[in-house]
Amino acid sequence: MIEAQINYIAEAFLYMNQNHIRSIEIKQDVHEKFNENLQLKLKKTVWQKGGCHSWYQDAKGNNTSLWPDFTWIYILLLKNFDYENYICRT
Repeated sequence: MIEAQINYIAEAFLYMNQNHIRSIEIKQDVHEKFNENLQLKLKKTVWQKGGCHSWYQDAKGNNTSLWPDFTWIYILLLKNFDYENYICRT
């Protein structure tokens, strides 16, 4: 999974360099939608069911550490840098 992250970041840097962008920031609505879907999937996992508490969860009970799906889905999601999901500043 780290390889997919590195490739995504490298693509982001390339896009930024080619378009003279100094910084990028994920759009709030994109972040919220992604996290909402992620937490819904996580609710079905052993780490979230049955009232269990662990270091995987934050103070609100959200799991911020684990990926709740297949690795290949994670890789597909990071296959291409989606610049339209970011606020790009020159």
